[in-house]
Amino acid sequence: MNIFIPIGPFAIPLNALLVLIAACLALWIAGRGARRAGVKAEVQVWLVLVVGLVAARLGFVVSYADAYLAEPMSLLDIRDGGWSPWWGLAAVWGCTLLITYRRPAIARPLVKGMSALSLGVLLVAALAALPTSANRPLPALPVTALNGEAVSLPGFAGKPVVINLWASWCPPCRREMPMLQQAQERHPEVHFVFLNQGEDADTVRNFLQRDRLELDNVLLDRGMEMGHLLAHRGLPVTLFFNAEGLMQDVRLGELSRGSLTQRLDALTADD
Repeated sequence: MNIFIPIGPFAIPLNALLVLIAACLALWIAGRGARRAGVKAEVQVWLVLVVGLVAARLGFVVSYADAYLAEPMSLLDIRDGGWSPWWGLAAVWGCTLLITYRRPAIARPLVKGMSALSLGVLLVAALAALPTSANRPLPALPVTALNGEAVSLPGFAGKPVVINLWASWCPPCRREMPMLQQAQERHPEVHFVFLNQGEDADTVRNFLQRDRLELDNVLLDRGMEMGHLLAHRGLPVTLFFNAEGLMQDVRLGELSRGSLTQRLDALTADD
């Protein structure tokens, strides 16, 4: 499921918002139950939530260890969206059982709160599995190659397609470009398309030459039609289409090696 909630100039994934709401609900339920029982449980509830959060991150990092070992500092960048809900839930309940064994007085409110959290996480996992964007095909937008020749985006169908929306003035776009170039070299079974937003051919050529980037399928979207179509104002944005040309996933913001590998694995597995 690829739904984003606009908040001012930013957009937050609906999945992340639902997990945050579930965590707040868990805090409220556990705290309310503890007060009724005449005990305090705030510290224990926060401890369980932090343990679950750390475990969810570590689970994802372990699953894509090779990608993170290439750039160890990237495992600390939680903005890449790399989380394992199953590792997180396992840690939440392991920690909950340990705490309730040592402090039976808070067992009931703590279990109620973590049950609410678990239901929220399971709901998010179920929603994430829904192909809500799979009815959006590769758009037939007026884009051109650097030589001015018109290019058809639907013409890339037949292989999985990754479309990266970027601009040379965008720092996170520039940071992820070398990684995307390496992914392009490692995955010839995938079309990588670098769709520049709003800049002219000379600006793009100068940028590629200055940064010594050798990218296939560098295209110009002078009117930023793709961004308008998706209602995404920020950059970078990376779109993932299956071999039939139907959108499977979208990533707002900078990709890490782990989050890119996760999405490429899903694309090539379906293919």
